[in-house]
Amino acid sequence: MEVRAEAVAAAVDDVAQVLAERGDPLDLAHRVVQHCATLLSASAVGFLVEDGTGRLGLLAASSSEARVVELLQLETEEGPCLDCHRSGTPVVSPDAADLAHRWPVWSRAASEHGIVSVHAVPVQLRGRTIGALNLFRDHEGPYSTVETDVAHAMASFAAVGISQLEASAQGEQLRDQLQAALESRVVLEQAKGVLAERHRIHPDEAFGLLRTQARSGRRRLLDVATEVVGATPGGVGADARAGQA
Repeated sequence: MEVRAEAVAAAVDDVAQVLAERGDPLDLAHRVVQHCATLLSASAVGFLVEDGTGRLGLLAASSSEARVVELLQLETEEGPCLDCHRSGTPVVSPDAADLAHRWPVWSRAASEHGIVSVHAVPVQLRGRTIGALNLFRDHEGPYSTVETDVAHAMASFAAVGISQLEASAQGEQLRDQLQAALESRVVLEQAKGVLAERHRIHPDEAFGLLRTQARSGRRRLLDVATEVVGATPGGVGADARAGQA
């Protein structure tokens, strides 16, 4: 696909604003995966990151399909994203046959969700690989050079976001913050489910409502999601939806 320069510039500006404001890593991670999904026509995008003890967890996913495919890798303990994290180098698999040869267990499950190719990019901080940004497609073929460059740039933004978190904490505090960020994703998914059911919309649209509410109130995404989970009908979710009308 053709990657438009103005679209890339807009995505970079959006992510840069979060970094400049030292926004929460959950919001940054979701913006990164959503921009990758849009700019690169990826069917699904996921972001795995270490929890501070070396174990990988899912910080953000562009869709429910991405979430399932990423969690399957953690469950089966095999897959391109895990290999990318272990090696610290990009992992590319352009077709279903290659997926099946390299990761037989995971690929069978991934194929059920339409995934036939993948490009995993390491997220690195000070020479250490702390996670992986993973681009999945429902059609075969590699990404172009330009698309690959955009993916690497987004992975670098993600690393900067984690480095800001690291700069504000040391030792146990950093591990606690990373773990809290990973656990925040669970609350976010619950909030998306609440809004999706309440308004009969797709979970991806529900995430848009959460972001709108967080931005308009200059609040953390986690705080808004927590309110939604505990809110009665007509609460935060209704206000966010009205704001988009």
